[in-house]
Amino acid sequence: MKKLTLFTLFIFPFMICFSQSIKGFHIPDSLKNKNYSQLQKAYDKVFRIDNNKAELYANSILFKGKKEKNNNIIYDGYYKIAHTKGLKSENGHPYADSLINITKSVHTKEYPAKAHIIKGILLNYEFKYSEALNHYIQAQNLSKNKNPDQFFYIKKLIGILKTATDENKEALPLFLEYYNYQKQNLNTNNKDIKSYIGSIASISGSYNKNTDYNKSKFYNNLGLIECKKYNDYTHYIYFIMLEGVADYYLKNYSKSLANLLKTEKVLIKNKDFKNLSIVYYCLGKIYYETNKEKEAISFFLKSDSLSFISDDFLPKTRDRYEILIDYYKKRGDKESQLKFINKLFYADSIINTSRQYLSKEIYKKYDTPILLEKKEDLINDLNNKNTLLYWCLAVGFVILSILFFMFIKNKKKIQEYQKQAELLLRKSTKPIDALAQVQGIKDDRIKKNNSDLQKSKTTIPKTVLLELKTHLEMFETNKEFLHKNITIEGLAKKFGTNRDYLSKSVNELKGKNFSQYVNELRINYIVEELKTDVVIRKHTISAIAEDIGFNNSESFSNAFKKITGTLPSYYIKLLQTQKIENEDFVK
Repeated sequence: MKKLTLFTLFIFPFMICFSQSIKGFHIPDSLKNKNYSQLQKAYDKVFRIDNNKAELYANSILFKGKKEKNNNIIYDGYYKIAHTKGLKSENGHPYADSLINITKSVHTKEYPAKAHIIKGILLNYEFKYSEALNHYIQAQNLSKNKNPDQFFYIKKLIGILKTATDENKEALPLFLEYYNYQKQNLNTNNKDIKSYIGSIASISGSYNKNTDYNKSKFYNNLGLIECKKYNDYTHYIYFIMLEGVADYYLKNYSKSLANLLKTEKVLIKNKDFKNLSIVYYCLGKIYYETNKEKEAISFFLKSDSLSFISDDFLPKTRDRYEILIDYYKKRGDKESQLKFINKLFYADSIINTSRQYLSKEIYKKYDTPILLEKKEDLINDLNNKNTLLYWCLAVGFVILSILFFMFIKNKKKIQEYQKQAELLLRKSTKPIDALAQVQGIKDDRIKKNNSDLQKSKTTIPKTVLLELKTHLEMFETNKEFLHKNITIEGLAKKFGTNRDYLSKSVNELKGKNFSQYVNELRINYIVEELKTDVVIRKHTISAIAEDIGFNNSESFSNAFKKITGTLPSYYIKLLQTQKIENEDFVK
């Protein structure tokens, strides 16, 4: 019985392997006599350049590994198939799951860490960032002190996650660290040209996200030079694309146009719809900003259709819908106008509920209440002029059901803002956490006192912690948090300490990071000021934001919503309504 169990445990993973790969695949005659090394080189040559061919070579590698019963080749085949499928927005999870399963008891330099890496990459492609991070952390723990290549590669992958969640400044150092590691390896036997050039592309993309377009262009140029120098063109098309995007934002329109158009055929061949949608968006913007409206609309429509194919909508490309709505409004085409208002609703629902933008409230020309009003007006107008629209609506019942659901959802969102504003108004003046309680946020760590400090396990000396506690109390009492451009470095210098001590002290004493601490002080302050000061209520949102230290109205509104559950405009409107009601009562 034991022998049977051992045999089952040994053979079961390989049964999974066959079920996930060989079924339906026949190795071409031209590849049957190729050895692993030849197939590997063929795969490397076309990876990210022609991913259909890359998948063919990956399947051939797996087929050969099974035929030769070579575990290392089998592992590599599964990894490569999963990766190429992920790049084509196809399901690579069965291959990644099989790889995790068959390598979980393996202890080599690459596995099982590499199996968790590919699983994380696939989850990242699907915007499941929390799950991806879990696999990256597992891989990092498995590769630590064992495989520096993997260890630094995971830093790059985590940088990609941070980019996806719009933490672009935090992502850049991770990309630079990975680049420096790969650059150092060029003078060793451990050099990896593909990874080195890929690290340059990551830095260029990161500078692009940080709006430092000249530095992005510097690394694009370096990347193109290195592609030619080492005869590796894996990332070549992406350097061209990044160059085109950078030139668009620098208003070098002719250069941008030429480079972006170069990328179209390759991105189509690779089914890279996400990047192709960005390319079409930038082309549309170039034509729009150079008063070539017809060409601009054509590219915006292409960009829109690709976003729906990949179900991927980016805040930066959102204004294409505003342009399309205005375009059809000017032409009196109310059907198309309504169509793109509905599409904008859908895009917003994806942006606001998916991956990276959960905590990023987007402020734009067509905000939800205005869109709802425009949509209702258009529907009413079209109904009055054309009764046949009812039949069209009947045919599109399923689509309208979805739109109705979104309409109700947005109504509920507005009602929730109003409800939270009313709750906020009824609250008496309390410490910072009174605002957190509006959202039901509980954090017992904030209830610190001197006896807690004595029991604290913090690495900060108690005398320093007590001194910083006093400084922070004065900081709050003197309302220094209202100053603009407060940084933890500047405040630490003022307190006569260092950044690390101050950061840890705020975490220890306030139960939150420095940014949250300052924002809650400001929001708590302005909530009470608005309640008592009629003059401030008449200020614009931008002016209020400026008064209490925020750089712009967007960051102020983000913070206000995160802490109170509503937006400042709803709170101010409620205060003004209450004032009018009180005046009427007095009369």
